[in-house]
Amino acid sequence: MAIVMAISLAMTGCQTMGSPSTTLSNTSLQSSTSLPKVIATAPTNLPHMDARQLSGKLVFIYLTGFGENRQAQLIETQMDGSDPKTLYKVNGTMMSLSASRLGDRLIFTVQAGKSYPKVVILDRATLQVTEISGVSGVSAKRAHNFSGAISPDGRQLLLANSQMGNPEIFLTDSSGNIKQQLTHQPAIDLAPVWLPDGQSFIFTSDKAKFLQPQLYQYYFAKQQFLPLNLPGKTNAIARVSPSGRLITYVSDNSQGRLADMATKKSIAINDEGLAEPANFSPDGNYLLYSAKNRIKIIPVPNFESLRLQQSPASWTIQFADSNHQPFTIREPIWVIP
Repeated sequence: MAIVMAISLAMTGCQTMGSPSTTLSNTSLQSSTSLPKVIATAPTNLPHMDARQLSGKLVFIYLTGFGENRQAQLIETQMDGSDPKTLYKVNGTMMSLSASRLGDRLIFTVQAGKSYPKVVILDRATLQVTEISGVSGVSAKRAHNFSGAISPDGRQLLLANSQMGNPEIFLTDSSGNIKQQLTHQPAIDLAPVWLPDGQSFIFTSDKAKFLQPQLYQYYFAKQQFLPLNLPGKTNAIARVSPSGRLITYVSDNSQGRLADMATKKSIAINDEGLAEPANFSPDGNYLLYSAKNRIKIIPVPNFESLRLQQSPASWTIQFADSNHQPFTIREPIWVIP
């Protein structure tokens, strides 16, 4: 299990022990006094771009403190980083954040203190948080849950779960009740993400070589999956554009890349040393990713390589902590209002 946890941290940033689906109370939001505040916004090679003119909201994981004093908050802001609001917080950590197509629900992994992590869904309107376990009874005590994903129509979930011994991917209903086991292999299968048509999904697996993950596409109609065959010793944690034509992912543990699903052309888009991919804007025209205490928004680039001396076009939002604590911003996503 130690090896499973190590690769899951590298590939999805989480390891999860399940328990029956239940509604969790959202801890007191008013008691949180440490919030991110914008200290600088800087366009690079985008003189006419103003993030305040972009439609939507930013949601990201905000980590402060260390060890037993670690606190994680799910923060929502305006597109320029202003007006921060805490949606959820925990004395522990959060990981693997994504949203439903409409942006009304957020799915992520939460680990409170020394407890095992849980996959949960948060309703943005009511702030109700529901645990998604995929397994109940005695089996729940022996099963680990990993990251989940909400289907394009919002009616189903993909969930990585170790109830069979090693992590496999399951199809569940919207409450997390398992409908079908989709992968059946001794490999570690994690981090599923839907294609927009709902007919297939991409996931991360070390099927080809132990502890060297690659990306695969599972087709529901054929109930089989094929490798994407992207360059790189390791490729993991895909994110898919709204059109389904492009994906982002992490290559060789740290480099963010963009690939065309049809041509398999691939280019580097960031190298910030964080093992997480860039996320797409709802219209598919922008990418955003974290850089420790900053969020960068960039137009989706073409596949022409930039010269090394060129600075890519971007809008950078730099934050500070309101209580002057060390902090890290992780996994920003762009949701519609």
